[in-house]
Amino acid sequence: MKLIKAGLSRLKAAQVVAKSEFVEGQMAGNLNFPAPVPALADVTAARAALVTALAASVSGAHADIATKNEAVRNLRDLLTKMARYVNSVAGGDVDKAVSSGFELAKRPDPIDKLNAPVELNARMSSYAGRIDLRWEPVRGARMYQVYMSAADPAVPGNWHVVGISSKAKHTVTDLASNTFFNFRVTALGRIGEGPASEVATAKAA
Repeated sequence: MKLIKAGLSRLKAAQVVAKSEFVEGQMAGNLNFPAPVPALADVTAARAALVTALAASVSGAHADIATKNEAVRNLRDLLTKMARYVNSVAGGDVDKAVSSGFELAKRPDPIDKLNAPVELNARMSSYAGRIDLRWEPVRGARMYQVYMSAADPAVPGNWHVVGISSKAKHTVTDLASNTFFNFRVTALGRIGEGPASEVATAKAA
């Protein structure tokens, strides 16, 4: 049964890197999937190769761009195979499948527009190094992608993906205590990724 999907078709190269990094983090030590196929080490190596290729492709040289394109295809292929492995091993268990970091696969719906999540609230958790996030559900959203910035939120490069949630809430962990962090959330649906929410800021306990 296909419970999750790779969800890579609309992602640019840098977004594939972020998606891979998140999935790797979710799959590492995941008791639901003790022997990932392909191996996590292979996925990590492919991601590192793509990061290197992306940096080199800034030159605009045809050879560097070709290398980047090949690196993207390789990482997409590995993640797609891993998504198939997750579907096979999950055995119809949605919670187990989602723990992999991949997004749920649902039937197409008539939604042709995703709004930005509203009422994003970030607050200090009662546990050290955690911040709890909540927001209003978005019609047509299948998953939500959580972004974090530990520096100036006005600089696009400071943002990176720290979570994917099937619900309108998420807890970010392993944060530096007594430090402020910025967050924003986007909805993911049949048409891709919607616009980002307003920025919310909170301090980790």
